[in-house]
Amino acid sequence: MRGLRLAARYGIWPLRLGFCGPPKKRAKIALYKYLQGKERNKEKIKEILREFKGAFPYYSLIAKSNSIKDPFAERVVKAYWIGNDLLEKVKIFDLRRVIAEDFSKPGLLSKEIALKKAQEIPDNSKPHHSFHVLIIGSITGRVLLKGKLLDLCRIGCGKVKSSEKNKIKVEYQPLIGKKKLKLGKPIKKTIFWDKNLVSKIKIGDWVSFHWNHLVQKLKREDINNLKKYTKKTLRALAKMK
Repeated sequence: MRGLRLAARYGIWPLRLGFCGPPKKRAKIALYKYLQGKERNKEKIKEILREFKGAFPYYSLIAKSNSIKDPFAERVVKAYWIGNDLLEKVKIFDLRRVIAEDFSKPGLLSKEIALKKAQEIPDNSKPHHSFHVLIIGSITGRVLLKGKLLDLCRIGCGKVKSSEKNKIKVEYQPLIGKKKLKLGKPIKKTIFWDKNLVSKIKIGDWVSFHWNHLVQKLKREDINNLKKYTKKTLRALAKMK
């Protein structure tokens, strides 16, 4: 899956919920139509995805750190949402700079809060989506990422156990704990399946989900990377407590 489509897949549900991205209704319609194959203006889609004030600075950082020109390159987008070796090239100084500068623009964090967050992150932090959810948190203030919402916002993955109409049941490891967050024992949960966006899923497949909605089918490498970088974030978070 190409990077622009991958970014749209992971961004569509928080956009439709009003948590991320441009709040205008036409942006939600355009991104959804693009994923359906009905909107073909890629420049319009790029413009919308650049308005994801949390995700896009990370794309740019990962790309620049790996000498990749296109911040929407597939490996770059996948590094942020799922995880891959591109994250290892990002220097902690540059990550802190993004937090302090890119997240302190109008409508986001104050300069004081952004700088404080940047200074507090552990040296082993990686610019993975789990890091943004669990350590940085919402920078727009549209959603308070606490409690059960943390598990809904971070990218989960699970094995499909059953399906019916527009829903599937997966077995996955939930995020548990209050003072110390960790991945718990596998449990089953039901997530929504929009067949307009993901047409073919069968029992036994491994899938990712975001805000309780199916995003994509995963390969074994993807599963391993998502778990690896989520656990890295949890270890980094533990050092801050």
